[in-house]
Amino acid sequence: MFERDVNYPAAVASYDDEGLSAAIDWCVGHMAEGDTLTVWTSLKSNLSNCPQLERLVTRHRNVDHITGRGGTHLRGTGPVLMAWADMDDIGELVRFAGRRIRALCVIPAYDDALRPWVSAVRPAVLGDGSAWEDPTPVLDPVVVEALTGLTGSINHNNTISAGFEKDMVVSSLLALRDAGIPMDDAAMQGWALANGWSGENPQRLAKYVRDINGGTRPRCRQMLREDYIDRLRRRAAGTE
Repeated sequence: MFERDVNYPAAVASYDDEGLSAAIDWCVGHMAEGDTLTVWTSLKSNLSNCPQLERLVTRHRNVDHITGRGGTHLRGTGPVLMAWADMDDIGELVRFAGRRIRALCVIPAYDDALRPWVSAVRPAVLGDGSAWEDPTPVLDPVVVEALTGLTGSINHNNTISAGFEKDMVVSSLLALRDAGIPMDDAAMQGWALANGWSGENPQRLAKYVRDINGGTRPRCRQMLREDYIDRLRRRAAGTE
């Protein structure tokens, strides 16, 4: 009912001369007639720390600069180059600008900040790709089935911190925990971003997982059938 698609190409670039040049070329290569190339940084002042990106923004009329703090609304459709971003930043960008993103290239704030997203999305690797040779731990197939079901059942325009969405998410996570199925918070956040979750919901999902793994049981209304875990296991095994 509420399925989400991430249907634009993605890339991750190293923060060096080779990676920056490749990131710019990749974004330009994904521009269509009338597009705007948007460069994102967390703060306006961040742009001055990278002369190559600063020149790109100041010398071209079809290149725009936006900031995470100042708002993530794109003023035009086209590729986005996020410089020094993490998974939370991607979630906020997609929340406000998802339909205008033609392609997304990210330079990570630091490698571990983006590793789960890279593992889940499998983006094109630009520049030095050595950072991505060690992937995030693979999610248990039963967890993937649970996340797939949640993705199709919750309204992604709503927060998962309250109401039906919270009840569904927390019920599912508690059931997984009670069944002894391992959950990795960062890997699940990366999966959620790769599958259309946006705004703060991916990071809220990760926090629920951390809390539950730590022994906390967030309050919620029970929303699941008694055979929920058994059905997930059958789906993961391909027998349902």
